[in-house]
Amino acid sequence: MRSLILILVYLSKDIFKRWLETPGAVFARVLIATSLCLLFLFMHAGFSLTERAVEKKIKSFGLNTLIIRSTETNKEEHRPQLDVLFTDLSKQGTYFPFTVLFAKAQLQGKKKAKVVIYNENSLPGLNTFFPIEKMRGQIFLVAHGYQEALPERVRIWNYFYDAEVIKPPPQLRFISQNDPMLFIPESMSQYFQKFSRQESVLFLAQESNKLPEIISSIESLLKQEGFERFEISSPIKWLGELDGVRNLRIQAQAIGGSFVGLLIVLIFGSIAIFEYRQNIFATALFKSFGLHSIHLVFRYFLEGLLLLLVSFLFAIEIAQLLHGIVFELAGFDSGLLFLTSFNPYRFSENYFLVCLLVFTAGVSIMPVCFALRKPVGRVLG
Repeated sequence: MRSLILILVYLSKDIFKRWLETPGAVFARVLIATSLCLLFLFMHAGFSLTERAVEKKIKSFGLNTLIIRSTETNKEEHRPQLDVLFTDLSKQGTYFPFTVLFAKAQLQGKKKAKVVIYNENSLPGLNTFFPIEKMRGQIFLVAHGYQEALPERVRIWNYFYDAEVIKPPPQLRFISQNDPMLFIPESMSQYFQKFSRQESVLFLAQESNKLPEIISSIESLLKQEGFERFEISSPIKWLGELDGVRNLRIQAQAIGGSFVGLLIVLIFGSIAIFEYRQNIFATALFKSFGLHSIHLVFRYFLEGLLLLLVSFLFAIEIAQLLHGIVFELAGFDSGLLFLTSFNPYRFSENYFLVCLLVFTAGVSIMPVCFALRKPVGRVLG
């Protein structure tokens, strides 16, 4: 046991002595490994943030949300209206049919609002979002930044209206996309016949697990009724997108990890065999004194592993410093970039990279292992 401790102490001293003698080789290995680790960390963080963005979008809209849109292609075309065609959906959740006018309402401060037309079939759904029966009028503005319950003067084309202001309910985010919305009844929309319209239906299912089946039946019915241009949107469809991002992340980790591992093996292996050849006679002499080849193999493995782990720690610190700058430039929402809420550079998030570094540290010394098998007599001879 004492001899083993002495051997380990000697090998450790030998490692640090070599580092002091050849600081350039040490710096080169650390710099290259840090750069490769940094690239891998940013790739992993990019995919992780993309997953978080999709998950946030699904959560914000609700997995049970569905919206159907259909744009008129020919005003003389005879086909059923969406608000009548899908009235049976009201038995399975909140059913809100509406029409979006392709004309903006002018608000104070040069702001604009979407114009939404509702009818009698829309009232049950609207009542679940805000109490229509308590409104003083039939026109209301759903928007942030305005005094609630007070009238707001708005203009649509050449017509002026006083709209009661309402705070936007969360269920309407799928429609508004955070823009103001002006709701007017269908009975007052006859002045805007010249503008194109988009029929729409917002549906909030009571059971989200039934939504894929509902979407399939809606698509079949729309095609059967002759709807040529329609769109069905639902966060439940984004689950497939989320699975796709996860699968792509796994593939990217495999390909990127192979690339990083190959470069580390080539660079660290070349430097290790070069240093071995520089000290080949001293190594052979130690072997003749009874030092086993396994001890020397462990020495090269320990050196490579220490340098790689130091590079990994450097890469983690650099990545955390540059995280906000890099991914803000990449177009990610600033709300996703706070490391306090989600840190993709934690040790627990990078087991794959750590295991990869340990593996490459072992593979990179394979040339040294083969060289150490050469008999001492042949080396000294």
